Amino acid sequence: MLLRLKGLIVLTLLFLAPFANANLERLQTAHEFRSEGYTVGTYLLIDNNLFERIREPGNRETYREALSRMENLLRQMDSPAQLRVPFDTFVNLIRELEALPGEEAHYGLATVNRIMKAHGDVDSAAAAMYDELKEAASEDLLALHRQSIETSQILTLYQNNMFSSIGVYFLENKEGLFDDLDQSIVSRSDELKKLYPDQAGAFARMDKQYQFIQPRLQNPLYDWVPTIAAFYLQRNIETLNDMAREQVQSGA
Repeated sequence: MLLRLKGLIVLTLLFLAPFANANLERLQTAHEFRSEGYTVGTYLLIDNNLFERIREPGNRETYREALSRMENLLRQMDSPAQLRVPFDTFVNLIRELEALPGEEAHYGLATVNRIMKAHGDVDSAAAAMYDELKEAASEDLLALHRQSIETSQILTLYQNNMFSSIGVYFLENKEGLFDDLDQSIVSRSDELKKLYPDQAGAFARMDKQYQFIQPRLQNPLYDWVPTIAAFYLQRNIETLNDMAREQVQSGA
């Protein structure tokens, strides 16, 4: 009887395993969808910043590529309406901005504000879906995701700081928000090193890159380096996302 019961338990676990892994894959997809949304927001803000005298075409190319990846990720999730509707609004507003003639586009900050509000709606919807799926995930995977998202948020917040007329819609805008994110990123880095001792080299590189840009993040008005900040922090974000994806694919 005991052997039969054990056998039934094993069969049940084998039956449920593919469903659990499918949920983890969907969780990872939702996370990457959010991550790409912040890439769009970051580079759209850089592209439309009035302090940038020359509009570099690479910024627009970068956020368009991220939009394309968001579309692909959305289709992988079967385009749920709670994401499809705000995402289409987000895309349409960006197209509206891009359709403005030269100088008018550069000063179309009202449209940029609407775009960033739409990004906040997309991110909120994706975060809600993510929260519904995260119960089956391990704490170490969730820590990778949180580090990635908060690094994205501090980068987008840095770009946002140079626009007095554009609100912060992806987080509750409160005094000390930047410092809270900074402290969280630094402390979680120490936690991740303990969770992933075999990735010590990768975390050392991420720490070095974050520490290099950290003083500039803290003083944006005195040392404004939007593309350099994006370059270094996006590298960290991509590394964290790659680590998380590999963990999910391995079924760990």
